[in-house]
Amino acid sequence: MDKKKLRHYEEKLLKEKEKIIKEKKMLENIVEKGDKDSTGELSTFRTHIADLSSETYQKEIASQLTTQEREILFKIEEALRKIKEGRYGICERCGKPIAEERLEALPYCRYCIKCQKILEAKQGEK
Repeated sequence: MDKKKLRHYEEKLLKEKEKIIKEKKMLENIVEKGDKDSTGELSTFRTHIADLSSETYQKEIASQLTTQEREILFKIEEALRKIKEGRYGICERCGKPIAEERLEALPYCRYCIKCQKILEAKQGEK
């Protein structure tokens, strides 16, 4: 892959990383605000079971999102490292180049379409 294309993907990855970090901070602020709102100043006891249930649900969703975000951030860091090492855009399973259309859509992908489908099929069998 030429240097111009590598620079393009590097910029794309850095923008995605920045976006995820901003979203993560926003989500953390929302959860933190929810914690403060749920306790109130006069009492630390919740007045209704639905309040507790709703708060728990929101925290579970936030936790799942932050886990997904951490996984994507890890993949982005790996892709950036591969760019520096000259291994970006190569499928980790078969060693063939990953299609540029796929890299445009998912710049941190690790596998070509063919290998990704094989891996997903194997996971579905478990």
